[in-house]
Amino acid sequence: MHPTFSPEHVRGGPFDPLAWFNIIGEIGCVFWVVAYFFMIRQAFRDKSYGLPMVAICMNLAWEFLASWVIPNPVPLWHFFDRVWFFVDLVIVYQMFRYGRELQTIPEIQRNFYSIIVGTTALSGFGLYAFYVQYHDMLGLMGAFMINLVMSVTFIFFAFSRRHQGGRGLSVPGAWCKMLGTLGTSIECHYVIGLTQEWLGGLNFLTFLCLSIFLFDCLYIYVVTKAVKSTAQEPQQQPEQTPALAVA
Repeated sequence: MHPTFSPEHVRGGPFDPLAWFNIIGEIGCVFWVVAYFFMIRQAFRDKSYGLPMVAICMNLAWEFLASWVIPNPVPLWHFFDRVWFFVDLVIVYQMFRYGRELQTIPEIQRNFYSIIVGTTALSGFGLYAFYVQYHDMLGLMGAFMINLVMSVTFIFFAFSRRHQGGRGLSVPGAWCKMLGTLGTSIECHYVIGLTQEWLGGLNFLTFLCLSIFLFDCLYIYVVTKAVKSTAQEPQQQPEQTPALAVA
């Protein structure tokens, strides 16, 4: 069973929002909100969606659980969870609105909406089962596993969008995603290390965080290159009518 949260868990402990490592994590959460803003803005401009489809489905499932199911002793953290959830609904809308026509695999295009619903539902059941089975307090380990999936799929997402004029790719969003995860990675090494002794160490969390950071840096390089090359493509000049020869 998960420990019951009490005021002693919050004041002066690992859940104290004013602890230095939690302040770093809260700054990271702000970077995540800003990352969503840049991605959503670019996606509306390009009539696209700004995150890989699988990552959107898994993210929505986790944020639903974190916002409405999993208990959280810190109101500020719960506030961030719910902000992310409602912002995620905008991203889901973009995926439903623009996503089907962007699919290059006919089978996915034909079954696009059922794939989204099914992937989200399976993600939710799987994440909740992991939370219960492994006593994943606050769902933090599950969040970092999703984050790694997101970081890896972002690379392929950027490669596929190169052939679509870079639609939905946001360089500022990539930077803010990397900085946001870096902040929460530092925070969670302390929060999880001080509260989940049953894990027997933080080796897996460290692996997840380092892998995410490496893939985030790679994504920044790839998306910057993709956007830059798209911007440098020569504009098509209108065909000129040849001058009539004078007899």
